[in-house]
Amino acid sequence: MSDLEKLIDNLARSQPPRRAPASLQGRVFAQISAQPWWRRGFSHWPMPARAAFLVASLGFIKLALAGFMSVAEFVRSSDVAGVTALHRTGEAFSTTVSLGETVFHAIPATWLYAGAAVGFALYAVLFALGTFAYRTLYVQR
Repeated sequence: MSDLEKLIDNLARSQPPRRAPASLQGRVFAQISAQPWWRRGFSHWPMPARAAFLVASLGFIKLALAGFMSVAEFVRSSDVAGVTALHRTGEAFSTTVSLGETVFHAIPATWLYAGAAVGFALYAVLFALGTFAYRTLYVQR
């Protein structure tokens, strides 16, 4: 950074922050509050809309899983005659799922809850470290 750049930077940073005119601030807040509920955050939605969204989301998840399972069942069935590679892939997938289910049921529930709690705690620590790093490196006070 040259001396001129440093001088201009210091002058610009030393200026006091300017407030928006009251009329502009009022108009901006009026525009924000005039937005329809579906353009605002999820927490501003009416309760029936939130419930409908959650029900629809669960329905789409169930539909996607049912579609995936029907495709897997079709591949595993004998209707796909002559396509042995797909049939073997379906059997391998079914065996893998059965093995995973057996292992999952062999793990005590307490361990699963503890693992979920540890994973959540690690995620929270990662989020906190990211926030700390951002505030330390980029936010200038």
